[in-house]
Amino acid sequence: MKVSTARFGEISIADEKIIAFKDGIPSFEECRDFALITTEETEPFLWLQSLDMPEIALAVINPFRLFPDYSPRVPEAALADIGSPRDEDVLLLTVAVIPREPESMTTNLVSPILINAQANLGKQVIIDGGDYQIRQPIYDLVKNILLEQSDAEETGGTADAGTDQKA
Repeated sequence: MKVSTARFGEISIADEKIIAFKDGIPSFEECRDFALITTEETEPFLWLQSLDMPEIALAVINPFRLFPDYSPRVPEAALADIGSPRDEDVLLLTVAVIPREPESMTTNLVSPILINAQANLGKQVIIDGGDYQIRQPIYDLVKNILLEQSDAEETGGTADAGTDQKA
């Protein structure tokens, strides 16, 4: 499928890479099909690109890279909604807000996005418990990731990818 997007221009998405959100995403309920876009230029952010409304691309991030102790209690019903995946098949992301003043960027730790990577089903959920914020500041943490990546590139090493994304 080819999609003309506002952020990435025309992109091709293989049918098996389309992530279906049965109920859409809050505030974007009419958007049901998405693709996860990664670009080196915006690392560590990824983009949840709507295929229904190409002008919609949500910045998302792996919260475990920023908050290694993040441990949301995901409701079983939410996991059932995305096909009751095995833990290793769950990709958990949080929506980031990147304003004109990047020092004010935040991520929503209360409402993570769950993706069953095997079935390509997604859902945004509200978690219970925990001392998490809807607008958790992340500027300094993202800046540290970028500095670590830059240092690793200069020394020829690799930065810690922080790939633990389990719910």
